[in-house]
Amino acid sequence: MKYATGIETKKRIVDAAFKLMAHRGFDALSIDDIMKSIGRTKGSFYVHFNSKEELLYEIMETRLDRGYNQLADEILEELSREPCQVRPLLEKITKEVYSSLGENRLTWTSAFYHLLIHSRKNEVVQTWLKSNAEQWSSLLNHVVEKGQETGQIRTDVDAQVITNMMMGIVMGYDILYMIDRPVNDEEVNLIHDWMFV
Repeated sequence: MKYATGIETKKRIVDAAFKLMAHRGFDALSIDDIMKSIGRTKGSFYVHFNSKEELLYEIMETRLDRGYNQLADEILEELSREPCQVRPLLEKITKEVYSSLGENRLTWTSAFYHLLIHSRKNEVVQTWLKSNAEQWSSLLNHVVEKGQETGQIRTDVDAQVITNMMMGIVMGYDILYMIDRPVNDEEVNLIHDWMFV
């Protein structure tokens, strides 16, 4: 029972810190505020984390990751099948990326952009963000290249340029969502129309 309580406390710390980070940013986040919000003492924080930075890394891995690992193997396997239709794969990626944000997309988006700001002073965060972006870029690039090879996606634009534009669309919609514009996954899929033959 004690072990289950410890796991639950750690989860509550991560959840509370994630929400507070979305509202205040990482630098303004205090361990006292996190622990007060869940009705625990500051001492119980240190049972689970050695520092606020360690908590941030846990948030990055458990709450801010867009679900790449779960999706990449499946998409790459589907790319190897013949015939391969890339449009449904891009739609699936779009749907999975947005559904991975959780129930409160605004909280996720705000926390992620606070993380981007914090990355200017934290090399671990910079490395994680870069690795994350490179993974998604590589996956999307494989899909685009397969689409170009099979005549489904236009070839007059370089595959990496199309990939960068697609990633920019996702990040752009995140920003639009933060300024109170609802995002419709179907709208994002329609934007992809320009690249298909």
